[in-house]
Amino acid sequence: MSGGPPPNAGAPAVAGGHAGPAGTAAAGAPAGAAVGATAPAADALPIPPRAAEQYAAALNMVKSHRDSDAELELKQLSLAYPQFAGPELNLGLLYLRQNRDADAERALKTALERNPQSAVASNALGIALRKLGKFSEAEAAYQRTMAIEPNYAPAYLNLGVLYDLYLAEPQKALEQYEHYLQLVGENKQVAGWVIELKKRVGASAPAAKKEPA
Repeated sequence: MSGGPPPNAGAPAVAGGHAGPAGTAAAGAPAGAAVGATAPAADALPIPPRAAEQYAAALNMVKSHRDSDAELELKQLSLAYPQFAGPELNLGLLYLRQNRDADAERALKTALERNPQSAVASNALGIALRKLGKFSEAEAAYQRTMAIEPNYAPAYLNLGVLYDLYLAEPQKALEQYEHYLQLVGENKQVAGWVIELKKRVGASAPAAKKEPA
């Protein structure tokens, strides 16, 4: 749509956040989306101090764009601590940043196996699936994110983009954008998309029949 979201809307930012790998990592929100809340851990497993140190170091590598070092460190953490979702979550986000979308899909699915309640991982998986052209699976991933965390704003924005640019369902896109704005309060860019979609939806709506005199 003219003036609407770019096709790459939803690309993830740098991972970040939690000092431990338990899956509560505040992975970066999609570009064009508000930063979402972190997802709760599936359990309360104690985090070994050494693991926390390694994990924090890996996240700093990601932020510093030392991608090869970060990837190696996160892989080692994932193998050493298979009970934690954080390393695979951040691997998935790292791969998305590198446009390694198939690798991202695999890592994020592993993260969700380890922590099915991670809204961050579920939303990021939707982005990976959308970039791979798996639109129905991406839709399901975003909807699962909303079920996990109903107020996780990036999922509504990304689902709106999916409906708007990829599935040609402007009414559904409009609903998702409006819900996103209700959650974040104000976003001039998305508000502009809403105005344009309302015009499109209104123009395509059938004219109401007049009552007979």
